[in-house]
Amino acid sequence: MARPKRQDARREALLQAAGVAIQRRGLHATRVRDIADQAGVAAGTVTYYFRDLDELFRLVFAQAVDRFCTQREREAAAHEDPRDQLAAVLRHGLPTGPDDQLCCLLYEFSPHARHRDSDAQLRRELYERQLHLYRDVLTRGHASGRFDLRRPAEEIAANLVALEDAYGYHVIARTFMPRQQAEEHLFGYAALATADPSLAPENHYGPG
Repeated sequence: MARPKRQDARREALLQAAGVAIQRRGLHATRVRDIADQAGVAAGTVTYYFRDLDELFRLVFAQAVDRFCTQREREAAAHEDPRDQLAAVLRHGLPTGPDDQLCCLLYEFSPHARHRDSDAQLRRELYERQLHLYRDVLTRGHASGRFDLRRPAEEIAANLVALEDAYGYHVIARTFMPRQQAEEHLFGYAALATADPSLAPENHYGPG
């Protein structure tokens, strides 16, 4: 029974190595040999676990779904008040910083998804599940009287997901926005969109 666990550990190690190689060289310049060298294994070991980039792509998106959907659904479910639910979801939608490997891979893979229907479907599923998460919290908050939504819940949810994607890119690219500032902007928009001053950034991070 130990063999599957060893295989899972090896697959995870190779996925991490692939992430480092892709971050350094870019997706289209990365070859099997680069991943093997990074992992310190033979090239055949890489191809045994990852037949092609498509399989790597699927694994990356499986991790993304777990982190940005499943885990955030749990975070929301841990609270009863929709305001606390929304704050919990907002706190876990951005890269941890410029070296967040999973997010770096997601942004590397994004252009790839434009050209393959199967890849685009994975990205669509990730987007739609995040959209539904935000929409459901917003809808519950409105129904309970906690939120006075200034726009339809679906629109606010779509804007929050889009802001996460845009701000996340700037965090990864080290352009002009550190993570905390990006998160404060998300809270600021959420406060305006829900007419809920408790979500204002200064109530979570102190004076700006």
